[in-house]
Amino acid sequence: MTKINSANNEGMSNAGSGICFVMAYPDADLQARQGDILDWCEKNFWVYKSQYDKVRLIPLRDMYFLNEGIRYGSDTIQFGNRSFVNLLLAMCLLLLAFAVLNYINMTTALTGFRAKEMATRRLVGADKRSIFLKVISESTLICGISMLLAILLAEALAPAASRILEYQVSIFKAITPVNVLLVLGFIVILGILSGLVPALLIQQAQPIEIVRGTLRLKTKTVYSKVIIIVQNVVAVVMLVSALTMGLQIRHMISADLGYNTKDILVVDNAFGQTGQIRPLLDRLRAEPCVEEVGQGDGIPLGGTNNWTMEMPDGHWVSFQQIQGDDKYFDILGLKVKQDNHQRAWWLNEYAFKQIGIEETATEFQSAKNGTRQIGGIYYDFKIRPLEEDQSAAMIYNRGENPDDDYPWILLVKTTGDQAAAKKQVEAACKEVFPDRLFEAHYIEEMIADGFADESRVLKIVLIFTLLSILVSALGLFAMSSYYMQQEIRSVSVKKVFGADYSGVLKELVLSFMKMVGIAFVIGVPIAWFIMNRWLSGYGHRINLHWWIFALAGLAVAIIAAISVLYQSVKTAQTNPAEALKKE
Repeated sequence: MTKINSANNEGMSNAGSGICFVMAYPDADLQARQGDILDWCEKNFWVYKSQYDKVRLIPLRDMYFLNEGIRYGSDTIQFGNRSFVNLLLAMCLLLLAFAVLNYINMTTALTGFRAKEMATRRLVGADKRSIFLKVISESTLICGISMLLAILLAEALAPAASRILEYQVSIFKAITPVNVLLVLGFIVILGILSGLVPALLIQQAQPIEIVRGTLRLKTKTVYSKVIIIVQNVVAVVMLVSALTMGLQIRHMISADLGYNTKDILVVDNAFGQTGQIRPLLDRLRAEPCVEEVGQGDGIPLGGTNNWTMEMPDGHWVSFQQIQGDDKYFDILGLKVKQDNHQRAWWLNEYAFKQIGIEETATEFQSAKNGTRQIGGIYYDFKIRPLEEDQSAAMIYNRGENPDDDYPWILLVKTTGDQAAAKKQVEAACKEVFPDRLFEAHYIEEMIADGFADESRVLKIVLIFTLLSILVSALGLFAMSSYYMQQEIRSVSVKKVFGADYSGVLKELVLSFMKMVGIAFVIGVPIAWFIMNRWLSGYGHRINLHWWIFALAGLAVAIIAAISVLYQSVKTAQTNPAEALKKE
């Protein structure tokens, strides 16, 4: 440690995070020694003594989906997100369920149109078993064809999916004998599930029931309506979820952090000490797009240097040290609450609560560092807001940075187009230090990058929401086509007795819209429960406003109305004479 970091010592006083890789002997049980290891660490390493960390012995194969611990402490390991994978799986299963429900819905409905075929088969000697197997084999064949098309389409979309998931995906590379057998088994199981309901329905019906139309009436009043309601319930839930997630992410990105974030470029200092970079500072300030340049040790957004102290009563307080020159503080605009007029570290409001003292105090005690003066108080501001709600802070304004100080970053306040300003700042840095690496990001970009996982999840939810709505609309359109054919006779009779076109059309559309209304009533509490649980994971979150649910319901209603409108208009315009002649 002392060779890697010159600020360290044999007691590892400046070591705050890290991952230690241990190669154990075969069959060694390190987990059994965890207590001994923890005892040693608590005696010899302050991080464990302060109880700010704990010993975790994690097999390397379990690291990818690690859910706890300091995951951001190392770039050595690529971590995955199990919740994200589970979300993808849930979305896929949901979309698959939609397809299965639509298939069951349509095959059940079409049993009425296949009445002659089924009646003929039963009358010429076919038994229930052969008819049952025929329906199952049809659904299995359709599932097989669908799987083949899905594999080809998935491979074609793999590059786009890889970009969204930030993980290389290839269907063809996953083809192995075992996976092929699993897929074949999946097709058979899915085929049986898809064809089971219509097969049982047809199997149980008597030929005379099919001829009389009893079977058609059952499918119309029971199975189809339930499936349509279920699909629209899911559509409402997913729309509410997408809207809520989008609003929450927007809220977090644009939330007030307690300091300025607009047009502030954070440049990593690879150039040298303050005395060495003064020509660069003057050169940057001469740029038309630069308002001011400050020097500091990081920014609150990503955390700075940590100083953990033991208090006299034995509890520990972890402080983030916010340091910079006066230009640094002018650019960030941290708000002063109280000035004690002492040349010392200032504290934020939260630090007083952590230490356990009143804000009127001008000093505090620590177990090993003695009495520390308090220079003043800053209002609370967000420190590492992407990781935690709040943190204690020690803040120090150096005024004019000394020449021998090595600031971590340069804070550049720009004007005008950000991309153009960044290029001008880079050109100035290359001009003064042509052999140094230039690395810079706007705070706004850093905030957006911090929510990359949430934004990726939102994209996935939006994609699956659109797909589920499309599948639901297609199913609704197909079922409306079937229903309207059944309603031709009743519509014709109503028109003969004087019903007008608009009245008939309204009645036909409302018969479907009632199901959408029921779905909305069921879907709202489900969506509220799911989104309320999701939002509870954020310290700063939006409220679940009523208009989110109203907008989702309105969107589903409009899509449903459009899906059934064509067939409704067609049926309402039916010539009664032609329709009744066929009857």
